[in-house]
Amino acid sequence: MTYTPIKPDSGPSPAVDTTYIRDNFAQFAAIFSSTAGGIIYNHTPINDRNQGDHEVVLLEKQATDPEVTENWATLYAKDANSNAGIQPQIFARIQKFLPTNIDPRNAQNTPMQLTYNQVNTAGPVYQSFIPGGFLVYFGTTNNIAVPITVSPVPTSLFLAIAAPYNVTTGNIPFDTTTEILSTSQFRINSLSATGVYTFGWVAIGTV
Repeated sequence: MTYTPIKPDSGPSPAVDTTYIRDNFAQFAAIFSSTAGGIIYNHTPINDRNQGDHEVVLLEKQATDPEVTENWATLYAKDANSNAGIQPQIFARIQKFLPTNIDPRNAQNTPMQLTYNQVNTAGPVYQSFIPGGFLVYFGTTNNIAVPITVSPVPTSLFLAIAAPYNVTTGNIPFDTTTEILSTSQFRINSLSATGVYTFGWVAIGTV
């Protein structure tokens, strides 16, 4: 006895599909909500506290970005360049709005990466993700003589900002600049911080 999603159909009389209908009804609860490895798929079981709520959603991995030509958007899974062949990520693509008679720019509806498979909450270099394909890193250091290395390594590291936690004897914050050395490293510079001082920093790169 198996669940048949294409039955009953709109063609013949339902009497022809009686066996399918009975089997589907008997299998409905298992199809509506199933648990594997401690994870609930599809929906919360009927007669549960949150019955019918959406649980895990399964998206079939796409080989290419689907086109969006009508008045709708698409949400899909695809291997990301940053993680090709390992774990697909979720992308979104919206309708193409430009050019128009008022705004002639040919702006493309480029797909936007919404997820990333890794975050780092252990430190000392913390890392998160911003939808659109950006990796955010942040942390503190008390040794600016050593360059800061970010991981995972982004495709490009385009922003690094630092701020001192200390001030000079005149209550003036230390002078602070940053220098990006590579796609994975940057340095914090300060002429007035000559001892052991703490700096907070944040950096942003692309996946």
